[in-house]
Amino acid sequence: MNYLDFFLKAFVTIFVIVDPPGNIPLFMSLTESASDEERNTVSKKATLIAAVLLLFIVLTGNFILEVFRITLDGLRIAGGILLFVISIDILMGERRKRKYVEEGRESIDTDTLATFPIALPLYTGPGAITAGIVLYSTAETMIPKLLVILSIVVTYLIVRVTHMYSDKIIGLLGKSGSNIVARLMAIFLAAIAVEYFFAGVMGKLA
Repeated sequence: MNYLDFFLKAFVTIFVIVDPPGNIPLFMSLTESASDEERNTVSKKATLIAAVLLLFIVLTGNFILEVFRITLDGLRIAGGILLFVISIDILMGERRKRKYVEEGRESIDTDTLATFPIALPLYTGPGAITAGIVLYSTAETMIPKLLVILSIVVTYLIVRVTHMYSDKIIGLLGKSGSNIVARLMAIFLAAIAVEYFFAGVMGKLA
């Protein structure tokens, strides 16, 4: 196995689904009324919660599959459909933005806001969970499994960096640029979804 290729595949998959650059406008909108210190606190907590949650689910994924008697191919098929739906939702970004912003403004403190809706489901949603379980389950030895974990850690470190420099990134890209990035990510996510779906179908037919 080419470990570099596997890491790049895992990282790109997780990165595209989590979509750090595309979610910057959402994060800014959700923390619009917060001070710089409060926004930084929300960012730290949300990033940590999202990363720990995804890592926990990924590490226990095989046990979950066994408990519910779900095959990996079945998960690929369901995950492919789910990821494709999510990619469509990202393409309809304004509707998703309004939904998350309304939910975020109902939050009463930084802890609540960091947990919901920023950590879950914005940064660790069904798509990231499904992809993480599939990637980790298909890794046959310890090194690829560690590479999946590394790809998750690196992705959320990038999330944190985008929060720290969100004002500058928004200033550089502008709202239109951020929306374009989000939609480009959605196209890649749709392609990944198709690959998952047909890989699962071929596995079921084999």
